[in-house]
Formats: sequence, C-alpha cells, structure tokens
Amino acid sequence: MTVRKKLVVTTIAASLVAGSLAGVPLSNKGLAQQLGLSNIAAAATPTEDQFMDRLDAIHDALIAGKDAQSVRDLRTQIGALTFAADNDAIDPLWAYVPAPVKNDTNKELLFDTFQALGSIMYSTRNEEITAIRSDADLQAALVQLATITGTTKLTVNDLLAFVDAVETAAVESVQTNLGDLLDDESGSLAVALIKAGVNKVLDNNTLEVSKVLNWFKDETDATKEEFADGLAATLENVTTELPAGEAATKALVVAFVRAETVNSFTTTDSGRTHTYTLTLKGITIPNALLTWSASGDVNVEVVAGKVTLASTATTGTAVIQAKLQGKVIFEKSDTLTYSTSPIVLPPTPPTITQVLDELKGKIAAATGAEKDKLIQEAIDKAAAAVAELAKIDAKGDVKVVDGKATVTVSSSAIDSAINEIAKVIAALKAAAPGSEAALKVVLTIDLGTVNSKDVSVGVNSDIVKKASAAGVFGFNFGFNGFSATLPVGAEINDAFTFNVKNNAPAGPAASLKAASDAYDFALAVGGKEVHEFSNPIEVNIPVNTTGVDKDLLTVFDGTTYYGGVYHDGVITEKRDHFSTYVVVENKVTFKDTNKVKAWAGRQIEVMAAKGAIQGRANGAFVPNGEVTRAEFAKMLVRALDLDNVLAKEGFSDVNAADWFAPFVAAASEAGIIKGRTATSFEPNATITRAEMAVMVARGLEAAKGVKPSAEDLKALDAFKDAGTINASLKDGVAFAANNGLVVGDKGKFNPNATATRAQAAVIIYRAFNFKG
Repeated sequence: MTVRKKLVVTTIAASLVAGSLAGVPLSNKGLAQQLGLSNIAAAATPTEDQFMDRLDAIHDALIAGKDAQSVRDLRTQIGALTFAADNDAIDPLWAYVPAPVKNDTNKELLFDTFQALGSIMYSTRNEEITAIRSDADLQAALVQLATITGTTKLTVNDLLAFVDAVETAAVESVQTNLGDLLDDESGSLAVALIKAGVNKVLDNNTLEVSKVLNWFKDETDATKEEFADGLAATLENVTTELPAGEAATKALVVAFVRAETVNSFTTTDSGRTHTYTLTLKGITIPNALLTWSASGDVNVEVVAGKVTLASTATTGTAVIQAKLQGKVIFEKSDTLTYSTSPIVLPPTPPTITQVLDELKGKIAAATGAEKDKLIQEAIDKAAAAVAELAKIDAKGDVKVVDGKATVTVSSSAIDSAINEIAKVIAALKAAAPGSEAALKVVLTIDLGTVNSKDVSVGVNSDIVKKASAAGVFGFNFGFNGFSATLPVGAEINDAFTFNVKNNAPAGPAASLKAASDAYDFALAVGGKEVHEFSNPIEVNIPVNTTGVDKDLLTVFDGTTYYGGVYHDGVITEKRDHFSTYVVVENKVTFKDTNKVKAWAGRQIEVMAAKGAIQGRANGAFVPNGEVTRAEFAKMLVRALDLDNVLAKEGFSDVNAADWFAPFVAAASEAGIIKGRTATSFEPNATITRAEMAVMVARGLEAAKGVKPSAEDLKALDAFKDAGTINASLKDGVAFAANNGLVVGDKGKFNPNATATRAQAAVIIYRAFNFKG
C-alpha cells in the first residue's frame, strides 16, 4: 500500500484496515472498547497496562491472520517517511496554519505528530510503543505543538484518544449506512462517511488533538466545511487504495460485518436444495463476500449458501458455516429433510388492519376498564403503524444549485402514504368508533443531510387538499438536525413553499452566549407570504450545549425570549409568527430572591430565562408580591407555548393596547380563562389559588392534551376545606392537587387565598416540566 501523501488520515484508514486484516473485531463501540479500554474516547488517558493489553490482543490476531505481514510492512513504510522527502504529505492541513507560525520548524513538528499517529495505529508489540514513548524528539514536538496552538498539553496518550474517537465515529457511520454502502460501486459514499467521522471528532473539544486541529481552522477563519475539504483531499487517496485490491466500499463493509455474528437468516427449499440468506442489521450480505462449508452425517454440497442433499439421503444433520475473510460469522446445525414438495414457510405476521380487526371483536365483548384498556391498545397500535407509514424519504429529491437547496415533495409518495394511513384509520374507527380522533397524523418528510444553509421545500395544492381531506394534521420537514411541523388548514390551505435559512447569530444575539445558528423562516401560501399563524408552527432547532446550562436555553428573536423545551440535542418551540430566531443561554438574576432561594430560586431563574416571568423594577423580582390575573395569564401562555398572535378576546376591560392583551386573548382562545362576569376579565385583580390551579389544568389540556379524570377527585379528600372550593373549579383543583402542581398547607387547600409571585413561579415551573 502506498503511503505517500496519505499520512494525515492514517488514524481512520489504519483503524478500519487493521481491523479487517488482523481479525480484530470492530463494532459501534470502537476497537479500544472491544479490547477493554472503554474510557479512552471520553478524554481519560489509558494506562500503560491498558494500552499494552490492547497491543497483545492485536498481536495475537495478526499472528493468526493471513495478512499480518501487510500490516507490518505498512508500519515499516510509515516509519521510513522522512520530513525532507515526504513533508508534502501534510500539505492539505498545512494550508490552514496561520502565517505567523508557518515555518519549516513548525511544519516538521506537525509532520512528526502525524507520523507518530500512523506508527501507533500499526504497532503490535510492546517494544514498538516503548520506542515511541521514549522518543525525545517526538515528546518535544508535542510540547511545542501544544504551546503554539494554546492547548494545555499534548501527549502520546492524547494521540491514542483521538485515534479511538475517530474510529468509533466512522464505524458507527458504516453500521447505520451499511445498505447504501453495499450498493455504492464508486466508493464515494465510503469517503463521505469517513469524512463525517472526522468532522464529528473535530467537534469534540475534550480531545487535545481536536483542539490542536481546530486551532488551525479558527486562526485562519476557515469554515468547518473548508477545513474538512482540506482533510478530504488525502482521505480520498487512502480510502480508494486499501490493501489486497479491495475497493473502499467493500473494505468498509467487510470491516463492519466481521464485527458481528449473523443471527438473522432466512431459508428456502426447492426440491433437494436448501438455500440460506444471511442478513445483518436488515441488510442482505452478498454471497460473493462469503466462503461456505458444510459437514455432518449426510452427504451435502454447499455452494454460495445453497445446500444440496445427496440423492441417496432423505434426512440428516449438517453444520452449515459461512466465513468472511477467514472469520466465522454464521454457523448453524440443521436437521435437513427434503421432499419433492417445497417446505411450508412460517405464516407472515398479521397486518395492522388484521390486528385491529381482531381487537374489534375483543372490544365489542368487553366492558368497563377492560374495554378502555383494549381501546387504548388499538389506538397505540394504530398510532405506531401510522407513524411508520407517514415517513417519506425525500433525500433523493433535494437539488442544490448555486448554494440553494430546493425540494419538491413527490405527489406519488404522499398519495401512497395517505392511502395506506386511511386504511389504518378506517380499521381503527371500525374497531372503536370515535377513537380515531386521538390519532395525530403528521407526514414526516426526511430531507437527510443537505449541503446548504438556504433550503426551500415546495408542496403543491393537490397534495395539501388530499392531506386535509384525509385528516392529516400537518407536514414535518427535517434536515441537518432541524425540523419544523406546519399544520394543514387555517393559513396553510393551498400550495406552499417553506424556506429556512441559517447563519451565524447577529445583532443583539451576537453579544449573548448562543447555542445555535440564527434561523430565518419564510412561508408563502398560494403565492402570498404569510407571517402570522392561528395554528402555530413547531420548530426543533439543533443546539450545542457545550458550556451552557441547558435549563436556561431559550429561543430569542433579538427583543423577546420565547422559551422552548430542550430534549435530545434540540430546542422545541411553537411560533405564531416568523422572525429570525436563535437559541441563547439567558441568565437572569434578581437582587431580592435570596430569602426564597432554597425552595423557589431555581424555578424563578429558569422561568425568567424562558421569558415566562419578569421582575417588576430595578432588578427586583418582588417574590412576596401578589399575582394578578393578567400576570398569571402571561406566565402560563408563555411557559406552555400557547402564544397566538391572531387570537381575539371580548372582555370590556381589556384594551388592545394593554401589555397583557395578547396573553389574555391567547389564554381565552385556548379555553384556559373565563371572565369573572360575562363581559369582564378583571385583569388587575389578584388571582386566587383555586383559579390558578384551574388555569394550569386547562393550560396543560390545551398544550399537552392532558385531561382531568374522576380519579383526580380523590385527591380532594386530603383537604379539610374541600367543601369551600367552588363547584365549577373542583375538577381543575383536583387535577392540580393530584399531580403535585399546587399543594396544600397543613391539611388545607385554601382555595380563596392568594399566591405570592415566588409561589406562582414554582407552579409555572411544575407546569412547564409536566410530563403527564
């Protein structure tokens, strides 16, 4: 294998190649974890004993393997590289070294570092590592490189951690893309996956080597994409020239398949021939990659997975085995019985409509709690089936021209999904009439990874009308970790184009601790721009939580904090109008909350960060102050994401110019609040504990579909003054009490007492975090 001009990426290529050649198992846990070094990638440096154990395992595998000499030869070639003759090997990375430190001395430091990375990856004996560890020139080079780039340290163990992290990321990519890799003849996908693995590790600044590499990028103001392209120039050379003539794709697939023992297979019979088909992670393994054999007490011949029984035998036991590059990945002992007629295969699993039809009979025969349980089972099974049917792969429809990505959603794909979903809904309706209303159908359009910061998705009028007629709630578009759900109906009732642009935060957001790009949205329906929505659009914005308090993350438009819920690397927020939004960490402090800090401090801090509560003046929160009905309406609307810029209210004492008018309107529209009389809201009146509990209960029903139940009423038995609760408020109070949203005091609920601002903040915090 030629190593000239390939040194920069030896860390990843060597990891995969050495695993394939030597028989060392790779998996989604990475080589080091397979060998017991489970913490290397997490930034803990391995001990000498741990690393030597790893070498012993590799060395044993090499001795047993067919290609041990290839690995040894490659290590020898890497060790033979000299700076004088081969320094252009690191030119793709050297291009990003800043001018003030761009000299031959520093280039040699970088060259020595990458040569050490390559040597370490192919080391298989203790004395080889001992030589590297004791190399004074290398130690000096690492110290000097750390000094130049401003990192705290750089050691041989840091090189090990980087190698393991890159390998782990790449093997995960291979696992999740195995099917596509098998179909990729050119090897371009393999190159892309390795590049993605390197990008992922470059984002991990707990690794000292990543810090060093990112310093080059930052100091030259290169974008991540530009920097990755510099590394890709050498990546492509390495991955298209793997040993033994293997194409990049095949070598990557082999490396992954060898990591797993196949336990998924199918068999078919035809006359006297029994055929095995092996699958791994749902992907069929081509017989061209496998070597088959059979042994036992019957005379059989096995070729490419086909086992043929000798003409003189009718039954017997044989051990069927398949190997990949000498490693057994499948072995099964079978009793083989053949006849002139084909074997009867197991029945296929029932379809969802068959499952619902079976439940229909059970529901009709059941009563009470058992019937309710069966109906819920039917709803759950239908919802799961609908969610799968609603997934539409649109990756192949994305077109990027001059940096802008456009997607026209396929009518045929939507038609097919809607037709199949309609069958499920009809079956659910037949099984339990009325339960179909519980299904929320969202067509999920997956655009995959899009190489653009300007993405437009178009949906034609016919699709919108069909979706609306089929009871579809909306369309969800996802790409690059971002997604948005656009509800059908109201404003979105015709052909529409949804545009998303993301860039670095600017304006007021640039001075805050931003955790995301700034996202700018635009929507045109029927050719006309739409900026406000009665049915809000839900967005999931990907965030980087490094160095931030996740609880204090909030969506910000330059003037207002809108909140949002963090989960799984994104912030979810519903917006009733469009602007430019960025996720920031919003730390709010008040000078007068020390006395309530123990029981309300964190709750005040979090809800202030979300924009749900504010101080009153001069940095004071006034924790013991009373709460008005208008103030609590705002707290609840903002905390539960119920803003509705188009909402209307009809109270005579609420004027359009009042600060609280939009919140009262949104709360009224959602059914959360009612007036104290038919026409007046009394916004400045102090809210009672019972009113607060009821508003929270109604707010959670509007925001999360949670409804009070008869079981909640039992919670009122714990209060001596339950009889004083207004009958119209009892259900809401019972729900709030039963779920710990509003608690009593010394055996009383005190329904007509007022709550302080600190107590209200705690209640709002509980509602915000309510899971149901």
